[in-house]
Amino acid sequence: DLAARPAGSVTSGPPVREVGQPLDIAHGRLVGDQPASAEIAERPPLAPPGPKDEYDLAVASLRAGKYEEAEKSLSAFLTKNAKSKLAPAATFNLGESYFLRGRHREAAEKYLEISTKYAESTQAPEALLRLGQSLSAMGAKEQACASYSEINAKYPRATSRIRDAAQRESKKIQC
Repeated sequence: DLAARPAGSVTSGPPVREVGQPLDIAHGRLVGDQPASAEIAERPPLAPPGPKDEYDLAVASLRAGKYEEAEKSLSAFLTKNAKSKLAPAATFNLGESYFLRGRHREAAEKYLEISTKYAESTQAPEALLRLGQSLSAMGAKEQACASYSEINAKYPRATSRIRDAAQRESKKIQC
């Protein structure tokens, strides 16, 4: 309510100026007032994105179908965060970005890396499945069959979704 405020006071909105007081038109403030940037300077700076943020952005690119962007982001993430607990998932998703574009040799390399370097990770059983699919797509039937059979041998507690998919893939290529 304007009537309740003392003359010249402002709670928000454009600056109120007294008659004859110059207005800094270029910056939308009264001449002599503190610039708006002084208020911003008092706020703490935003923290730089952490590894989890970088990983999430890369995965968002992958889900959006921006495979090249995802590959660059995931590769950069892995270079900077090779020992991160997210490294197995980032490696798997890098393999996915290759697989989804039909780059099966590169995908197979990433899936194989998971089964050797991160064999205890939660991604390992699915990586073996995807390794088999990549090998099959490359015409390496024997190696694909070995990959599928290794899932039950190496990961007997793998989810039924992964075990069933491996069985379907095995039948499909007549292992």
